[in-house]
Amino acid sequence: MIQGTASNVGKSIITTALCRIFARRGFRTYPFKSWNMALNSAITAEGGEIGIAQIIQAEAAGVEPRAAMQPLLLKPNGDGTSQIVAEGSPVARGYFEQESLDYKKWAMQIIKKSLKKIRSEADIVIIEGAGSPAEVNIKENDLANMSVARLYNTPVLLVADIDRGGALASLVGTVRLLPEAEKNLIEGFIINRFRGDRALLEPALEFLENYTGIPVLAVLPYIKNIKLPEEDSVSLDNKSGGNKKSLIKIAVIKLPHISNFTDFDSLELEPDVELNYISDVSELSTDHDLLIIPGTKQTIPDLLFLKKSGFEAKIKELAKNDFPIIGICGGYQMMGKNLINPHKTEGNIKEMTGLDILAIETVFLPGKTTHQVEAEITGNGELIKDLKGNKVKGYEIHMGKTVYLEETEIPFKLFKRSKEEINFNDGAMSNNGLIFGTYLHGLFNNDAFRRNIINILRRKKGLKTFEEGPYSYQNKIKADFDKLADIVEGALDIDYLINDILKREEE
Repeated sequence: MIQGTASNVGKSIITTALCRIFARRGFRTYPFKSWNMALNSAITAEGGEIGIAQIIQAEAAGVEPRAAMQPLLLKPNGDGTSQIVAEGSPVARGYFEQESLDYKKWAMQIIKKSLKKIRSEADIVIIEGAGSPAEVNIKENDLANMSVARLYNTPVLLVADIDRGGALASLVGTVRLLPEAEKNLIEGFIINRFRGDRALLEPALEFLENYTGIPVLAVLPYIKNIKLPEEDSVSLDNKSGGNKKSLIKIAVIKLPHISNFTDFDSLELEPDVELNYISDVSELSTDHDLLIIPGTKQTIPDLLFLKKSGFEAKIKELAKNDFPIIGICGGYQMMGKNLINPHKTEGNIKEMTGLDILAIETVFLPGKTTHQVEAEITGNGELIKDLKGNKVKGYEIHMGKTVYLEETEIPFKLFKRSKEEINFNDGAMSNNGLIFGTYLHGLFNNDAFRRNIINILRRKKGLKTFEEGPYSYQNKIKADFDKLADIVEGALDIDYLINDILKREEE
């Protein structure tokens, strides 16, 4: 199990590295995270919703992501409440109002069931913790750290981020705050994100080992040039977008409840693209070539934000002037004429007019649609007509049903949903073909689709276009898995971990 002294110390990326390392050595390896709070999620082949980090870790291990790999996912609503996803499906509103329900007992039963299932199928399970195991104010109800490690006396590697400062103190403090039984589970320390000469750090490491009696198993370098999808919106604060000389500029509205912004990671990696996340209408300039309205956890509240902030008026003005606009999921819903909320699943506002740039209307329903999908590009609009007939893959994760109010150009036809053959229209497109919306997440991860959109934008600026892009997103992800695994394997004694695991299994 990988635990940390705090959030964002590198637990997810180290877990990913270990999944890749053990898988390369021939072990059937599964990731597991019992409880998580994240905005970026994705859908498994079975239709379950889990955090994007566990999806990536499963891919690194070369196994199919499973809902059991993350039995509890909390998706913040932004008002002090969260949607709870248990075993891949959302828990009905009001479920926890039952007087007899003990939330911790209920949650631990689900965690035990899922972990037992995962252990029965895998040779090695790499468990990721959340936050810190030593937060005394919430420790009694912690569902992600030592309460999980103690189920099977799982050895724990405790990670600290030395780049943020205070790493040694945080390791010592964490150990000191743990009861003896939990301290005994800590197999070793990992110092992460170290810059500089390792020799200068040796005296501190020697002190740390002598003081705690716990060995430092690895000092990992500050890793650059590896780009894997991130699960938290905090990472958006570090996305400046202006570090390269780019010919194409794309703006993504940073909605208050933005979710699944990993949809655009592949665009950010394109060498001729600058991706800007904007939260103020003044940041949307004439230099931009495309506007994206992304997915959101709260469609109606975020539409209200667009109206109050001046974005609505600006978007309508751009639409009238044939400016390219793409809406994904909640962004697609906002682009319609009306949004109707009879069950108050989107807050207390029962109905709101949309941006009115697509001839659709959305009614929000209690149920949630979650599927992996395959689709054919059917639209004749300028942004996608060059790829008409091509196939793309993605996933649906939304609440609400969208209907067409008039005859509309349809950009996509779904032909497979969670392995079931279907024939279903998705999305809507403007008459000029420069504006469309869709429920499909992950569209830009399709290399040909992404490069086609960029080529259209290049052509509008009189620039040369390219039949093939400079990179394949999926190949880039796989290469980053191996690069990350190589770095961690070079610093951490994997044979020691394997022998320790085998020894504990024998005991």
